This record gives sequence, C-alpha cells and structure tokens, in this order.
Amino acid sequence: MSDARDAAPRRPQSLDDAEFQETRIDFHNRLDELDDAFVAAGLRVADAVPRMSEGFLLGDEAVLDRADQMAVEVTMACEDVEDAGFVLLAREGPVGGDLRRLVALLRMTVDVSRSASLLRHACFTLNQFDPRFLDQPIRSQLEELARRSAEVFVAGMDAWRRRDALAVHDVDDADEAVDELQKVLLQQVVEADDVGTELLVLGLLARYYERIADHGVEIARDAAFVATGQRVPVGKQRVQAEFPDDRAS
Repeated sequence: MSDARDAAPRRPQSLDDAEFQETRIDFHNRLDELDDAFVAAGLRVADAVPRMSEGFLLGDEAVLDRADQMAVEVTMACEDVEDAGFVLLAREGPVGGDLRRLVALLRMTVDVSRSASLLRHACFTLNQFDPRFLDQPIRSQLEELARRSAEVFVAGMDAWRRRDALAVHDVDDADEAVDELQKVLLQQVVEADDVGTELLVLGLLARYYERIADHGVEIARDAAFVATGQRVPVGKQRVQAEFPDDRAS
C-alpha cells in the first residue's frame, strides 16, 4: 500500500485531465532545472576546493581573485535557485516526494554557498601568512585536511545526484576522519616551537575545512531524506542514537 504522503495531488476541478498533466509536466521540468542549477553550483565548489587549496598552499596570490569570483558566482547561483524554488513551492503546492525534493534543494543551497564562502576565507588567509614556510609536518597535515574535506564534499554531492539513501553513513564516517585530522593539526600547531601569530590563522583554516566537510554530510543527509522521508542522525546525534546509554556521560 503506497504512502499517502507520496500520492499524486488531486486534479483541480477547473482543469481537465490533459491540462492537469501538462501542468504537472511543466512543474517537474522546472524542478529538474532547479536541481541541475544546484548541482552545477555544488560541483563548481567541489572542483574548486582541491585546486584552490593547492594554489593557496603554494602561496599563489592569483588564487585570491579566483576564490572571490567563485564565491560570488556560486552564491548568486544558489540565490537564484532559492528564489525560484520558493516561487515554485508557493504556486504549485507540491506534496510527497516532490515536496521533499524541493525543500531539500532550498536547504542545500545554503550548504553550497557557505562552502564557497569558507573556501574563499581559507584562500584569503594568504593576506595574513605565507603557507610555504610552514614546518613540513604541519604543512602535510594541512594538505591532508584540505584533500579529505574536498572528498567529503564531493561524496555528499555524489549522494545527491544518485539519490543514494545509504551514502550518508559513509560520508558521515569520512567526516569523522576529517574531524580527527583537524584535532591532530591543531595539536601539532600548539606543540610547534616556531609558530607564533600563525596559530590563530591555522586554527581558522582547520575550522574552514572542517565546516566544508560538514556541509558535504548535510547534502548526503538530504539525499537520504528525499529517498526515504527520514532525517538520518549524523555526528553526535548518530552516536547518541546508537549508544543511548552514553548520553549522560
């Protein structure tokens, strides 16, 4: 027996069957266009994270303009998706799977635009220090953190494109690894003898990359939401759901 939430909307009395079908086809075409625009923006960020992180670590100041332009254009694209999505929501009143998909798109535009801004912030720390002169252990750890963060974000986008309800668990596990890398990096920085004013900047960099990975998890989580209608617990929520007796500890 099908879920009533996923039932097709009733045909308004003012429309005959042909008109109603045409209206629904037009709605789905516009929803697909919004989805395509969102994916294009997300993939642009996914592509930019490793490339711009490499330029940043090489001390290439040209990355500043590229990161700024990318963040502005991605944010504008996400705002366009959001604006058109709210209009579609208000005019069409979708239900069931269509409603979940549209709500998820509206929510994920925030994840993509914020990730673009976080990458821009990371690149702009070039104005505060030169990463080429970092001690090799710290530099290697920062490179690894940037790479793993990009992988988590890409995995989140892949989960959305495939509507993979199970991928969120693997993406969440990968994000936990990013969290551990962040902790190791910060510990290395604290223990380094020749790190002074760079301490705060490196702490911010670690936070930026950790948050980009978090947004990748949220995108994978929305993929599961669209596929199943359930909000999958991640991070601390997942631990508490799996080990309820540990909540008080």
